[in-house]
Amino acid sequence: MDAATLNAFADLMSDDLTIPAGTDIDTQANLAQFLARARAVDDDRELLAVAAAVLRLRNVADYSVAATCAAIERVGLPTRKHVRSAAAILTELGAAPALAYRAGRLGQAMSDENLVAVVRGLRDGAVSAEHGDAVASGLGHVAGRVDLSDDDRRRIVHSLMVQTSPARVKEKARAWAIKLAPVEDEPDAADGYVPVAERDDLNEMTLNRTDDGRVAVTIDFDIVAAEELSAALDPLTRPVPEPDGSSDRRSAKRRRADAMAQVVRTYLAHSERPESGGVLPHVTLSVPAAVVINGQVLDSVAGQTASIPIAAAEDDTAVPWLGFGGPISARTAELIMCEAAVALALLDDNGVPLNVGREKRLFTPGIRKALVLRDRGCAFPGCGVPPSWCDGHHVEHWEHGGATSLDNGVLLCRRHHTVIHHGGWEVFIGHDRQPWFVPPADPEHPKRRREPIRSNARRTLTLSTSAA
Repeated sequence: MDAATLNAFADLMSDDLTIPAGTDIDTQANLAQFLARARAVDDDRELLAVAAAVLRLRNVADYSVAATCAAIERVGLPTRKHVRSAAAILTELGAAPALAYRAGRLGQAMSDENLVAVVRGLRDGAVSAEHGDAVASGLGHVAGRVDLSDDDRRRIVHSLMVQTSPARVKEKARAWAIKLAPVEDEPDAADGYVPVAERDDLNEMTLNRTDDGRVAVTIDFDIVAAEELSAALDPLTRPVPEPDGSSDRRSAKRRRADAMAQVVRTYLAHSERPESGGVLPHVTLSVPAAVVINGQVLDSVAGQTASIPIAAAEDDTAVPWLGFGGPISARTAELIMCEAAVALALLDDNGVPLNVGREKRLFTPGIRKALVLRDRGCAFPGCGVPPSWCDGHHVEHWEHGGATSLDNGVLLCRRHHTVIHHGGWEVFIGHDRQPWFVPPADPEHPKRRREPIRSNARRTLTLSTSAA
């Protein structure tokens, strides 16, 4: 397919997405007329199929752009055009800089034999350019910090490919980098490896007064300080209904600014901290049982080192985890544990908090903390609303004899709490002590097996249990 054929194909697509003047939209002659006359319920299935096909077409087009960038670089066209790279050529042709530079990165990634699966997915339209770029960048992030074998690279790429979003890919790559980072014999941080995200010597904050008298604040924090800031702001950034019952009219940025101002006022007034889901906000540090601090593991009750070894976790990237900031190194976890305002939890080999539970009708602060550690927000697949916006739901209802305990509880936002009670969905705690969700029966195939779905915090793009 040459340039002329591609232009003809683009013209055909453009014509198919345009309704000629005076055309009756009730007659389905092209895609534009179908989209204009689509009816609720009747055309739902076809609309979903069109959306999937268009997305695939877009992914294939992004692959073609990346392949074109690779060819432009290979033949040396940027040099003859007196520009730096193929991305610069795309920018001059009208592409957005972000798209152009992403295509350039993907073009370079096509020559990496460890990214064959990514390139194949892009070519087939099954993987988006954003996802593929995140996987390639994630592998580069890990490789830049750790010497990797070819087997390590393939294992990491597979692990990144099954994540559900580019953000999850980046988070997983950070976990890999921390997990595989070389461990120094001496605990002196000056001699050992400290990830950039954890270096407090790089922290900066500027306050600049603008021409109209306002103050613009810019903050660059390490992950620990950012975690403390997020924990302080979280309970204050939730939408608050207007007096007439309508939705909060403030933007997310406005709510965050109001929350920051309230934190400052509260600190200056020495008043009590606002509660988050019934619990005072604090930094929560999750330490998997497989993580060893200074050659020892932690006792889940006393917070001290235990002499009894604990089985390693199945997760191949089991590292300490902050509720907002994500994965951190064991050394930084050791530093955080010295802080009195930190809630420490030891997790078992399935990621479930140990030794938590009370027998009361409402979930106690202790049980709720454990639910937050396990579910990380609304556990309903695809949701993930922050924990402070969630209800504690009894899997086996209290009135039916269900206990108020970690193994009978799950965090759900109000919308999905209602779905569980009234929408035909079911939730149960599996053998791994994690919540699983069962969708309603298909009316067209009532005997078809209802496949359980993992909770939102453990979702991947594969049903393989080893990927959770």
